[in-house]
Amino acid sequence: MLCSRLTTFSLLTALFAPAALAAEAPQWTRTEDVIYGRKHGMALTLDVFSPKDANEAAVIFTVSGGWFSAHEAINVQIFEEFLRRGYTVFAVVHGSQPKFTIPEVVDDMHRSVRFIRHHAKKYRIDPDRIAIAGGSAGGHLSLMIGTAGREGDP
Repeated sequence: MLCSRLTTFSLLTALFAPAALAAEAPQWTRTEDVIYGRKHGMALTLDVFSPKDANEAAVIFTVSGGWFSAHEAINVQIFEEFLRRGYTVFAVVHGSQPKFTIPEVVDDMHRSVRFIRHHAKKYRIDPDRIAIAGGSAGGHLSLMIGTAGREGDP
């Protein structure tokens, strides 16, 4: 009896797994390593996640923990709900400590905001509907950027 149940379960799993995987296919596209600036011979990059049903609003997600930022640390699961709701997400990687100071990291983030606003039309977003978020040091940076706007060229 147990063998029969296991066989039935295995067959049902094999039949429905492809449909379940297809239902979970991302409803967004990812553009990796967009260069938003350069410093000390290093490219400052961001990844753009564009939902299929974009609402013209965007979220800048600050990829940072312990003031360290790396492309490998981009975790889509953290901001996937924004994508489901139609927000374009910009996952920004900044210069990291100890090589760069916190004021330099803040400058990197301000540069990314200016770059994104400057290229809003290209990414089909409204430059006046951009939020910023992050966790750990990324959350701290988000608050610093959100409360201290700066002017300047991208």
